[in-house]
Amino acid sequence: MLTDLSNFASPVIRYDIADYAERAAACPCGRGLPSLARIVGRERNLLRRPDGQRYWPKLDVERYREVAPVIEHQLLQREIDLLEMKLVVEQPLTPKQEEDLQAAVNAAIGYPFRIRFTYFDGEIPRSASGKFEEFLCLLPDDKP
Repeated sequence: MLTDLSNFASPVIRYDIADYAERAAACPCGRGLPSLARIVGRERNLLRRPDGQRYWPKLDVERYREVAPVIEHQLLQREIDLLEMKLVVEQPLTPKQEEDLQAAVNAAIGYPFRIRFTYFDGEIPRSASGKFEEFLCLLPDDKP
């Protein structure tokens, strides 16, 4: 979250060093300071493929609900070729529904990942701060 600093009582500037952003054009007011056009995404939400490609996945939540009784989902990447799909479902999935769900995820992501399903009652646990992210890459940083 960024602020325009117009709240003089308590301006707050929050950012994550691993955010990706686009730089905005120079301000017509002549200020000269850099500014951001938009935040593109976070490093921790970048999917990494075995071929080295990295991108923010576009997940097809509606398709997941068409093939299985999914209430809530979260994808985690813990291995380069394996995703864990955490699920809260209305009823236990059949092997066919798991197969169809894996196909739907891989079609949305554009890569044939192996997928391991983990089931939860109620809701998928949130982070310590209470945030929920649909996709998280938990692979160690591969930058030099």
